[in-house]
Amino acid sequence: ALFMIGYMTTTSFGVYYFKYVYLNEEMYSIFALVLGVSQITALLLFPKFSKKFPRKTLYGGAIVLIVVGYVLFFFSPPNMAFIGVAGVLLFVGQAFIQLLMLVFLADTIDYGHYKLGKRNESVSFAIQPFINKMGAAIATGIVGYTLVLSGINSLGPGELVTSEGLLILKSAMMLLPLVLIVVSFVLYQKKYIIDEKTYEDILAKLLLREEGKK
Repeated sequence: ALFMIGYMTTTSFGVYYFKYVYLNEEMYSIFALVLGVSQITALLLFPKFSKKFPRKTLYGGAIVLIVVGYVLFFFSPPNMAFIGVAGVLLFVGQAFIQLLMLVFLADTIDYGHYKLGKRNESVSFAIQPFINKMGAAIATGIVGYTLVLSGINSLGPGELVTSEGLLILKSAMMLLPLVLIVVSFVLYQKKYIIDEKTYEDILAKLLLREEGKK
């Protein structure tokens, strides 16, 4: 949930960033196209990386890409070369993490079966769309509050955002999501216990349990 709130907050600010910071709203569509291609490429490459690296390594690597992307994005001048590189890093890392989340969620079904004696696929997989919708709703609230706080909501025709307002916009778009995503990674590191070995052990124990019932 923390990750999706951060991710959705950043994407929800996209058009406002290009309108008030980059000062060329038409470039947003080009930026979105570059990011879309980056995401699709990352999704296609994920299976190859997942065969070579453990999940924790992939997650950590994706977080590094995202952190570097956010830092570069925050300090980038209004230049598409810098912004484009930052966006690619962000969305490649995001694509990897979204796939990993689905894998983690699927693993919890077998874990639940092992601990509780029953499978709950429908309930477990319903969590993901719920989290996505919640993230979008909270992100919309953050964007709305930021537009008021930065003064963008009260701008007249031809007026520009103050330097303070731009800082507020960029902080809400990049720094706040960065904090949320890093906290989500810390929670994962400390609380998520199902690595590859643990998952294999769970499957083996479930198999023995089923054979014992025959």
